[in-house]
Amino acid sequence: MSGDAHGPYAALVAEHGLSESHRLVLAEVPAGARVLDVGCATGYLAAELTRRGCVVDGVEFDPVAAEQARQPGRCREVVVGDLESPLTREAVEAMAGSGASGPDVVVCADVLEHLRDPWSVLAWLRTLLGAGGQGRAVISVPNVAHWTARRALLRGRFDYADFGLFDRTHLRFFTRASATELARRAGFAVLAERPVPAPLPLESRVPALGAVRDRCVRRCPEAFALQFVLALTPADQPGP
Repeated sequence: MSGDAHGPYAALVAEHGLSESHRLVLAEVPAGARVLDVGCATGYLAAELTRRGCVVDGVEFDPVAAEQARQPGRCREVVVGDLESPLTREAVEAMAGSGASGPDVVVCADVLEHLRDPWSVLAWLRTLLGAGGQGRAVISVPNVAHWTARRALLRGRFDYADFGLFDRTHLRFFTRASATELARRAGFAVLAERPVPAPLPLESRVPALGAVRDRCVRRCPEAFALQFVLALTPADQPGP
């Protein structure tokens, strides 16, 4: 495990590398874009975006993680604070700009489920996007209707953990339908939806199960997608 990891998710990235959901999020960000990385943690996404020519600013609740995110090659600047605080929002607007001078892309990877009111936060982030009809948000949320969560509930279990579907810091829970509704209520239209698969039991021993998993995700993402990555555009703007 890397010595610069701080928090369970940064530790997972340090040990295993970026996840499939991270890669899907990154694929939705154009090279060279101005990016606001919301909940940037230690800057592991920012580092990859910077390598692609993006200019990245960050927002992070944890001051220790934020300090690591300020390292060269990660975030240009980082605001430390609670996204639901007016003072934090003012600091973000001063750092990243808004409207015509705002970011091209706002990234919320594994963030919204940790907030008390993700609907208002996402609606506020919409107001920051740069003008010109090309601004977008990219969000990822866990799918609490994944078959593993359904199995746990059928067994009468809801055991909190340090990460995953039953992360003890999750305040909100989403399905495929409610993730889309979250975007709609915040004033966005969905440009693309990317279901994130998870390995099936014994898949590491039986590689053929990978094809089975992929078919299951395509046919029934509501039950077989571990997360959903959504690329969003303001509803009053045309898609690219």
